[in-house]
Amino acid sequence: MKRAFTLVLAAGITALSVPAANAYDSDIRSDWRHIQRDRARFHADQARLRDERQELAAAERREHWALRHGRFWQAWHAEKLERREAADVRAIERQLDRDRARLARDRAELRRDLRGW
Repeated sequence: MKRAFTLVLAAGITALSVPAANAYDSDIRSDWRHIQRDRARFHADQARLRDERQELAAAERREHWALRHGRFWQAWHAEKLERREAADVRAIERQLDRDRARLARDRAELRRDLRGW
């Protein structure tokens, strides 16, 4: 009787502990996936920022060339384009800041889950 009670008790403890262990494991896995996703997004945004800065530099060169050669209409148009490119660069920089914060938050969650594990 004592042996049967011990087996039932052990089976009950195992049945109750497995879902809790899976929950921690699931949290860790999801945090790891979030970190990987955020890192990929961060690198993609860095590449977009690099491209936008190149376009901004090209617009600045176009404007200076037009001013040097007395093409004021082209210079005005290039200045407008330059302002648009600068706004795009600022928007991507803000996106990078958000991505950086999201990545730091996900890393903190992973550390917290690992400590609880």
